Amino acid sequence: MFGSPENREKRRKERAEKAEKRRQWRIEKINALKEKFYAVAAKRKWLVFMMGLGIIIYFIITSGGGAGVIDKIKGLFF
Repeated sequence: MFGSPENREKRRKERAEKAEKRRQWRIEKINALKEKFYAVAAKRKWLVFMMGLGIIIYFIITSGGGAGVIDKIKGLFF
């Protein structure tokens, strides 16, 4: 049954195809994970930037150093 050369060759081809499908699936999975990491990193970069900007603005406002700027901004709207 499995001893014939035709059957052995057929099984070899099936195994090779199965291994290739599995290998391709792993590559696709790795690429999808890599894209996700890049998206999360980009989101975090902007989050850190906005937090830093908020802290800087807070220190300027609480120290009174930006009082003149704040009055000018208020003057534009009121």
